[in-house]
Amino acid sequence: MKRGAVNGSALAAAYAGARPVAERLLYDDDLRDNIRVLIESSRKVLDELSDESPQEIVARLWDDDKVRDQVESAVGAIQEGSKRVRGEKVRKRGGGSGRLLLVLAAGAGFLFLSPRTGPQARRIAGDIFKALRSG
Repeated sequence: MKRGAVNGSALAAAYAGARPVAERLLYDDDLRDNIRVLIESSRKVLDELSDESPQEIVARLWDDDKVRDQVESAVGAIQEGSKRVRGEKVRKRGGGSGRLLLVLAAGAGFLFLSPRTGPQARRIAGDIFKALRSG
């Protein structure tokens, strides 16, 4: 019987934690807009880079302003949306040097996690790491 009470209290705690997030999703138009921008930008980047090799993806992220803008848009939507979910105030401001770091991190994540480019990218990174470590 005690096990049911623990599960009930755990369920109540989960509900209490999820309720503010669900309410924000229902009533915060800006949060829904952040989610829409994230999905659209991610889809455009995936469509643009899905047939590329890891080297081509890095080159495109470095050189192609269109692709980089889409990644920056997705990253900005994630940052702003996560603040909105936590109930923090969101200030609009220009991008800084931190945004470039986020773009590069997102590009690296795409390279390593994509089923098409991941194995080759991880192998190349492993080879580079071994070369740096040995010499």
